[in-house]
Amino acid sequence: MERNPVMTTRELARYIKLNEKTVLRMAQNGQIPGVKIGNQWRFHLASIDRYLQTDLMESSNADLDLIISTKENVIPLSRLTDLPFMELTSPAKTSDDALAELSKIAYDSGLTPSDGKLVKLLKQRERMLSTAVCNGVAFPHPRHPSPELFKESRIIILRSEKGIDFKAPDGKLVRLFFMPCTPNEFDHVRLLAKISRLLHTPGMVDKIMNLETREQVMQLLLEFDREHFFINNKSL
Repeated sequence: MERNPVMTTRELARYIKLNEKTVLRMAQNGQIPGVKIGNQWRFHLASIDRYLQTDLMESSNADLDLIISTKENVIPLSRLTDLPFMELTSPAKTSDDALAELSKIAYDSGLTPSDGKLVKLLKQRERMLSTAVCNGVAFPHPRHPSPELFKESRIIILRSEKGIDFKAPDGKLVRLFFMPCTPNEFDHVRLLAKISRLLHTPGMVDKIMNLETREQVMQLLLEFDREHFFINNKSL
């Protein structure tokens, strides 16, 4: 799909991988930002990106579950990260420091072939619109995920004890970073939805901030998966 700044209903449905009727209903209900011209809806790409980033955090659990669900088996959140993809004692003092550290983790763990290219794209994305949401959380990511940038779908977690100014909409310092790494936009939207679903749990940010080890974070994610999505999956 050509990346036009304005999309039709069909183009948007392809972009966020939902049925056209679902997209139309969401637009009519005001769930996604759009403008109706005559009897046709048009959607600005920048507004849609803002919706995917920020409004997903405010979506209901039912809406998030709809986005997460696919015909294929759902990959548990706990299997999208691992100990090498976490840093719980980041020394980063600035937003650029944090982006550089996230890029290095991705490179060192084999997720990206170039940390230099990745950090450049992350900085470009931040200049367009801060990826910080509310409650001290940010979702740094490149504007357009691709197989040339990421080899597989994973989530990198970075924790800052003191917090970093990331131009969050609520003015709070960001203490917890989740970077979705994915080779395509289809998985990117679902990774954001999975993270948002996790953070809907009351007190989850504080729980993650108070854990001492990466193993404890993994255990917390596993318990979340068992409770919310995979109770009947005996492999968990």
